[in-house]
Amino acid sequence: MSNQQNNKDVRIVLFDHDGDVRQNLKSTLAQESFTGTLATAGLKTAQAALFNNEADLFIVDVDKKKDTILSLMRKIRNHEVGDNPFPITVALSSDPDHDNVRQIIHSGFDLMLLKPFSMATFLSRIQNLARNRAEFAVTTEYIGPDRRMGGRDNPNQARFPMTVVPNPVKIMANGEMTRNAMNNVIQTGVAKINERRVQANGYMIADLIDKLASKHLLNEMDDKFLLYTRKLDSLSKDMNRRLNRSKFAHIAELCETVADVVQRMLETPLQPLSKDIQLLQNLGRAIDRAFQTGEDETMVVRQISDSFRATG
Repeated sequence: MSNQQNNKDVRIVLFDHDGDVRQNLKSTLAQESFTGTLATAGLKTAQAALFNNEADLFIVDVDKKKDTILSLMRKIRNHEVGDNPFPITVALSSDPDHDNVRQIIHSGFDLMLLKPFSMATFLSRIQNLARNRAEFAVTTEYIGPDRRMGGRDNPNQARFPMTVVPNPVKIMANGEMTRNAMNNVIQTGVAKINERRVQANGYMIADLIDKLASKHLLNEMDDKFLLYTRKLDSLSKDMNRRLNRSKFAHIAELCETVADVVQRMLETPLQPLSKDIQLLQNLGRAIDRAFQTGEDETMVVRQISDSFRATG
């Protein structure tokens, strides 16, 4: 690192069952003046540190408790654990199986290292992450370092643009600002990611409503129809959680109405009322319109929502 005198300010959480590996990693980090490392064999200890925002860098062996750790990683990125969804995260694993690698990478980790690896390789990759963090992709299914192929020629790029996020390791190691100032930067990043997720959800809600309407028209009330309905239920709930913290708060009432309609449909999921399908189509169009509406026109959106509730 270029500013080793500040590396001591970087907070690191290291979880590994293997005591020798844990000590080697901690010693290697200390050689670069990363002395603020909590090294533990207890997953609950590591989780507590994350809940308490005590990790700028999270290094974790995933092999023995993979499902729990991957779920934790997704919750971190979705801002459901602690106040910082942007720690640099490194997964360690001894399993080179393609499915294992795919699951780990697509849970939101910045980096995966396959064991065994040299301490030189480990340190080099940490240094690179501290200098050059990948931008984040935000879709309805994923928040984390961009994994898409094709760069700026990718057709999804315009719909789901990448987002620059804070790099806590770089900020603290370079002495760029105080921790309080960094926390403010993180909250700005959280708001940006939240708005991207709301937009992604909006696109998907419109797609799901179109699929439901098409299957209803063809009288195809099957497992896919039920899958789409449940997915729409999940998305509408996520929207309600996020909208009030975004510049799209004026759409919240429309999404609440979507949630109400979907809940009614789920009572008899394979026997939807035609009026509910029509209502969802109208709501989908209204949500699309509302994304283009300024915050000063929230009364218009409220009137639309109220009229839909009245007809429901």
